[in-house]
Amino acid sequence: MSLTRPNKTNIPLWQDTHKRQILAQFIFAVLVIVIVSLLYGNIIDSLSEIGMIPSFRFLRMDSNIDISESIISVDNTSSNLRLIVSGFLNTISISFLAIIFSTILGLIIALCRLSTNYLINKLAVIYIEIIRNIPLLLLLLIWYRAFFLKLPGIKEAIIFGKTLQEGGQTQLSFSLSNRGISMAWLRPSDHFTPFLVCMAIAFVVAIALGIFLKHRENHTGKEQRIILFPFLLFIGLSLISYALLPNAALQKDIPVLGKFNISGGLHITAEWFSLFSGLILYTSAFIAEIFRAGIQGIPKGQIEAARSLGLSHMKTIRLVIIPQAKVVIIPPLTSQYLGVAKNTSLGVAIGFPDLFAITGTIINQSGRALEMIILVMAIYLTLSLLTSLIMNLYNSRIQIKER
Repeated sequence: MSLTRPNKTNIPLWQDTHKRQILAQFIFAVLVIVIVSLLYGNIIDSLSEIGMIPSFRFLRMDSNIDISESIISVDNTSSNLRLIVSGFLNTISISFLAIIFSTILGLIIALCRLSTNYLINKLAVIYIEIIRNIPLLLLLLIWYRAFFLKLPGIKEAIIFGKTLQEGGQTQLSFSLSNRGISMAWLRPSDHFTPFLVCMAIAFVVAIALGIFLKHRENHTGKEQRIILFPFLLFIGLSLISYALLPNAALQKDIPVLGKFNISGGLHITAEWFSLFSGLILYTSAFIAEIFRAGIQGIPKGQIEAARSLGLSHMKTIRLVIIPQAKVVIIPPLTSQYLGVAKNTSLGVAIGFPDLFAITGTIINQSGRALEMIILVMAIYLTLSLLTSLIMNLYNSRIQIKER
């Protein structure tokens, strides 16, 4: 007796589960498209009645807006598009730095939270519980208004390294006032490009050394300093190339105290630093709990086995705990990173010109609310999707592969 498989082509549509699912998804997609089209048509008709036909031509018009700080040069004659790019760069820069520093601080606080030292442990618990239960907006307002705005003005600024020059100018190494922080800094000179070329060559050589050490470790089984040695090589080659250049690639830029302001050097505004430090304090508390949960999720037998092999406490953390913990912490950590870029929009409360703040100003100037909202939503969505993509790619690489 032979068994024959049923012919799937003869299965009726109402009995084929796979075809029913495809049909249901198709009908749902059509309904969504129809609803969105109706809503869009309704909005267009309403705007047309008042003479506000949607258009993005206003992006090429002069903004007539001055902003306090920008990475690129912007003034009131710049276009609205350039102003949006400036706000986007402000958001990106502060988000990137806040993510890095909040991750480092969060890891430190998590290790303090797990410490057997009673005082260190309780201080970490108090920090986490207080910061996590304060709204970020309130934290920013307290940090900005209760600290920076209460600092002395330019004439009474807190100054370190004050030097009086022959021309009557007063140079200083560091100053703190209600306008922000000013400090001596290094600026690229006209000979900075050759130095960048030398650094690029040093980076390629360091990468080649890292690949060689990794290949050697895989074949010999002996631990190699895959990160330390290439890093030291890159730093050494960069310093040698800097010393051999005929002219200095970097020049010291020292702040000069004027009658009403401080010029030169690196100036960090009170708004930027308040938002930056507030994001770090707030995000690090959540990241610390994520790290703590990941570390405590590792079986104690793993730690005891590492100790029995003679690994020190720091090597146990670096080689045993963190590699296993990061498999668990990456998904919740991604959610925190996504929140950082969106939380920068709260900088509007303290006058920081991020993307959201500039968007509101352009809407007030041009009246193009719909176009600006769509544009900003697309920017934030793209930024979030790119962040998720990077974190998901990293998460897929560190997952434990089953055999």
